[in-house]
Amino acid sequence: MQYRNRIKRALGVFLVATFLFGGLSMLPLERAQAAQPKATLQLQDQSSMPVININKATAEELDAIRGVGPVLADRIVKFREQNGAFKSVEDLSKVRGINGSKFQKIKGQVTV
Repeated sequence: MQYRNRIKRALGVFLVATFLFGGLSMLPLERAQAAQPKATLQLQDQSSMPVININKATAEELDAIRGVGPVLADRIVKFREQNGAFKSVEDLSKVRGINGSKFQKIKGQVTV
């Protein structure tokens, strides 16, 4: 009788341990799989965006850039008219309203 109780107890402990440790080891795998589709979608979105030449674009075309609204598009055009053509994409950071984070958001969508 005691032998049977010991076996039942050992099997119970084994099942609980297997459930706990087996389930916990699956958590990092589930997190990695859950994060993967988001990264794939972001890459697809970035590759399908048109690249706009900031030296030739109108305010309406600049407004189509994600992160640039009509006010900022007008500022870019006015800056270009007053200071001449942009020599590099980084020159956009000289436009009022385009700070570091805004520039990082739009730099992949524009060219000179």
